[in-house]
Amino acid sequence: MRPPRTLSPGGRALWTGVVADHQLDAVQQVTLLEACRAKDRLDRLHAMSRGTSEVWAEAGTYSVSVDHGRCVNQTADLLKQLLAAMRLPDESGRRPQRRGTARGVYRPRSNR
Repeated sequence: MRPPRTLSPGGRALWTGVVADHQLDAVQQVTLLEACRAKDRLDRLHAMSRGTSEVWAEAGTYSVSVDHGRCVNQTADLLKQLLAAMRLPDESGRRPQRRGTARGVYRPRSNR
């Protein structure tokens, strides 16, 4: 399965690496695409922090800049969450634990 054309080199490398090692269902493919997009955003933010790029986007006389630290942390957290949500098996074939229900959610009790 080829990586989407809209991905940059970092996202394409992530896509290719995951697809080469795993058979993905439709949900995992969508999750992987979002993870690859997050990887591309992280690469772009990293370039901005190194000074190779100063703005996120430009349109005419307008330019958009970002708070590097905050965006990097949030995007890195998103990338980790997306990759964990895919529940890809490790080398032994075991998948991470899946939780059936959210913790802390209980049915209301009646006060009789």
